[in-house]
Amino acid sequence: MRIVWRGGRPFKQQEVSSARTRANGTGSAVISLDSDEEGENTKAFEDKPEFEDEKEELDPSKPHPAILQTLDLVFGTDVLHLAILPAPVLKADGPSWRVLEPLKQKLVFAAACADNSIRLVTLPLTPPSPESKARPEFRTSFTAANAGNGKWGETVVVLSGHQKPSDGVSMTVDFSGNSKDLVTAESKSEPSEPRIVVASHSREVTGLLLFWRISIKSPQSHTEPFQSIYLPSAAKSISFNPALARNYSSHLLVADSTGVCRIYDYKLLLKTAEEPSENPAAEQGTWLLSLYAGFQSTMNDSPHVGTHAGFGRKAIVDAQWVSAGKAVLVLLNDGEWAIWDIEGAGPGASQGLLGRQSIKGGSRSEYSLTGYIDAAVKSRATGPPQLTASKFAPMTPGTRKTSTPFNSGPSGPVHGQLSVIDVSSSSPTNPSDESIVFWFGETFHIIPNLSKYWAAHSHKSSGQGNLFTGPTGARMIKIENVDLRGERCSGIAQITKGTSTGFPSDILILGEHRLTILSAGKAREQQAEKVGVGRMALVEKNVNDGELDVVGIEQALMRMENGNGAKRKLF
Repeated sequence: MRIVWRGGRPFKQQEVSSARTRANGTGSAVISLDSDEEGENTKAFEDKPEFEDEKEELDPSKPHPAILQTLDLVFGTDVLHLAILPAPVLKADGPSWRVLEPLKQKLVFAAACADNSIRLVTLPLTPPSPESKARPEFRTSFTAANAGNGKWGETVVVLSGHQKPSDGVSMTVDFSGNSKDLVTAESKSEPSEPRIVVASHSREVTGLLLFWRISIKSPQSHTEPFQSIYLPSAAKSISFNPALARNYSSHLLVADSTGVCRIYDYKLLLKTAEEPSENPAAEQGTWLLSLYAGFQSTMNDSPHVGTHAGFGRKAIVDAQWVSAGKAVLVLLNDGEWAIWDIEGAGPGASQGLLGRQSIKGGSRSEYSLTGYIDAAVKSRATGPPQLTASKFAPMTPGTRKTSTPFNSGPSGPVHGQLSVIDVSSSSPTNPSDESIVFWFGETFHIIPNLSKYWAAHSHKSSGQGNLFTGPTGARMIKIENVDLRGERCSGIAQITKGTSTGFPSDILILGEHRLTILSAGKAREQQAEKVGVGRMALVEKNVNDGELDVVGIEQALMRMENGNGAKRKLF
C-alpha cells in the first residue's frame, strides 16, 4: 500500500558532495571494497528531516497542494480494506482528552489483508526524508524496508482469528475497561489508558464478526479477539459510532445486504447463568436495534442484488452514521437513499425512532428523509425491457433465459458507497456539519451540507434530491463526466479543504491503479501529477470558481474533458 503526504513545507535541499557531482573522467575517487570494518562501525540510521521555513506559494494555475512525499509499505500480501479512527477522536482537545495524545502523534490505521489477518499499523506523522528512502541498505536487501521492520518508525501488530479474508474493518477507542467515561479520569492522578478496538467481518459460516481490544503500551499481548459473534447472514459493511460519549462510542452499525441494519453494543454484556463452570462463556455484547428497509413494490424496481424483480426486501449497498452518530444513512440497491433518525436529531423532530411506542409499518422502519439517486430515477421511469415472447415458448436451454421474467432486470451486484465527513462551520458558534458523497454504479452525487438539505426537505413526504430545487447549499449535486480513463471505481472518500470556496471537501475516487481527486474552487485546469513509479498515479481535477450549480459544474468538467488537463498516461 502507498501513503501520500500532500501540502505543507517542502524538504530542504541537501548539499551534494563534490566527489559525487564530478562527471566520469574529470576526477578521481577512492572506493573502499573492504566492508568488514565499515559494517561493524555502521550506526542505526536516525531520520531527522528538515523543512523549509515557509510553505510554497500555490500557483494560480495549479492551486492544489503539491505531493511532498510517498511511502510504500510492503506487507507481503494484498491489502483489501483500510480503516482509521473516527474524526472526533482525532480532533478531541482539552485536559479531559489528554490520554488521546499518543494516538494523535501518529498515523493509526487497520488493514484487512488477503492472508486472513488484520494488521494494526502506527506510523509517524512526519514523512520520511529523501535521505531515509535512499539508504544504501535498501539496495542490498529488498525486504529490509518491509512493514514491521521498523525502518520507517512504524509498528505492526498482526491480529488473528479469521479463517477467510475480511470483507470490512472499523476502528474506535475504548477509554477504560470498566466502561467509564473518559472525563472521570480528570480526578485521578494517572489517567486511564485508552485502548484501540478493531472490528472485522467476514463470510465465514453464515457471517462472522470479530472484536479485538489492543493496549497502546503492550500491543503485542492482545492479538486474539475478545468477542466473536456469528451473524444470520454476511454483513455488507460495519462502522463504529463516531460520537465520543460512552453511551454511543461502543455502538457498531452492521449493514446486512438483505436489507437490515443492526446496532451492536460490545460493552453492554449479556448476563450469563450464575452456575460454576471451569470454562466460562466468552464475553459477548448486546444487539440494541434492527432497522428494516422497504420491500420491492413493482417490477420496475428491478433489484440487482439478492432478490428477484418485485420480490423481497431491498438490498443495502452501504450504510453510515450521520448527525454525530444519532442517525443512520442507508443506500439501497435500487438507488433509493434514506435516513433513520434514531435520536431525533433531524430538524423539527421531537423524538427519534427509539422514542416511539412502536415503529410504523411493522416490518419496515419509518424513514425520516428519503430520496433517489438521479440515474436510478430515470431507470425506474423507463423500466426494464418488456418481454415479447409467448409464455408458452418451449423451455429449451436457448429460450429459458429469455422467457423468464426474473431475468428482465440488470444482473450482478450494484457497486456503491457512502462517504461522510465533518465540515467545520464558518462561524465558531455554529456546530460542524457533514458533507455526503454518494457513489452508485457509475454516478457520483454530493450533498455539501446535510443539515441544510434536511431542513429544506423535511416538510416533504419524500425528498427526491432534485438537482434544481432547494436553496444554496441544500441541493444534491450530480457530478457529471467523471473520467477514470477506463478504470472502474472501487471506492470513494473525502478530504477536508482549508478554503471555503467550492465544495466543502475534495472528492477522492479510487480507481484500479490511480487516485483521482475532484476539487472545486478558485482554480483552472491542472496537469496530472504522477506519484512515484509504479501502477498508481494521482490525478487532480477542478472546476471554476463561482456558484456551484449544475450548469457551472457541467461546463467546467466539459472544458476539462476537451482540454489537456489530466491527460498524462500512467505508464
